[in-house]
Amino acid sequence: MNTPKFLALVLLLCTASLVSLAATSRPMRAAGDYLGDPYPLDTCAACEKKLSADAVTVVLAEMKDHALDGTQLKCCNAECVESFKANSAKSMNAVHAAILKLPNANYPLKNCVMMRDEVLDDTAKSFVYQNRVFKVCCKKCVMRFGQDPAKHAKEWEALVIEAQKASYPLKTCVVSGKPIEGEGVWVVVQNRAFHLCCPGCVSPVRADPAKFAAKLQPVGK
Repeated sequence: MNTPKFLALVLLLCTASLVSLAATSRPMRAAGDYLGDPYPLDTCAACEKKLSADAVTVVLAEMKDHALDGTQLKCCNAECVESFKANSAKSMNAVHAAILKLPNANYPLKNCVMMRDEVLDDTAKSFVYQNRVFKVCCKKCVMRFGQDPAKHAKEWEALVIEAQKASYPLKTCVVSGKPIEGEGVWVVVQNRAFHLCCPGCVSPVRADPAKFAAKLQPVGK
């Protein structure tokens, strides 16, 4: 084999190897590897039909609108997943509208996350980010939140943890059962703060928050 053909073959093999490596090294998402809250609806995020037992659960990644990355969704099948991605803005607006219609009596904060001195009342504005309902005092705060939603969602989580920390009923991890040493790890799912022993216990709580919430007494009681 002459040198040019040999070099071409080597280049082809190297390119194929890199493509294969990229495909196999793409991180796999576990059931609890999402941000915000789990998908709360019993209907498909794309076609809005009732979900069956073999519905597909996905976590959005590498979306054109990066604010959607990390959001968990459930769809009828793989075709509906692709349909959602192709019409993500319209479909997500419909999902958010449906989430806002769900009961949300246990909102964990009394004040606006953007303007901390403002008490939330009947005029508060509600919106959804990563399946989680947020409430703020006015439309301007909705816009301010949207300028850096990831940052403000973390601030919101810190406020929820601070509000529930004093009344947290356990000194052991709800996942491992081990005593919590030092600061441990706090995570907020479905408006409830969980105090865990290590980062490895976060994913199980996110995968089945109702199971672990049942191990806690109602906050404040």
